[in-house]
Amino acid sequence: MLFVSDGGVRDTRGISRIMTDAAKLPIFWQFVGLGGSSYGILKKLDDMTGRLVDNCSFFELDDLDDISEEALYENMLEEFPSWLKAATELGLIAK
Repeated sequence: MLFVSDGGVRDTRGISRIMTDAAKLPIFWQFVGLGGSSYGILKKLDDMTGRLVDNCSFFELDDLDDISEEALYENMLEEFPSWLKAATELGLIAK
């Protein structure tokens, strides 16, 4: 799931609960902060505890024109392989 935000994220408790509950599902969430600020909880998702598996990642991008397509895709997929391995080992994804 790709989620792009320009900031203004304030529902820390709600987002934390959703990500914790969603960690039991075969869904990986990639959050991208695009040219904004106040990303709030989105910046802290990688370090959030209490989830079955780390099911999300976040990176900030000030200007979409300042990054190559290759680097953009590398950033977007950086944590996906480790999630895929962990989710498969936990039986969230069939082999």
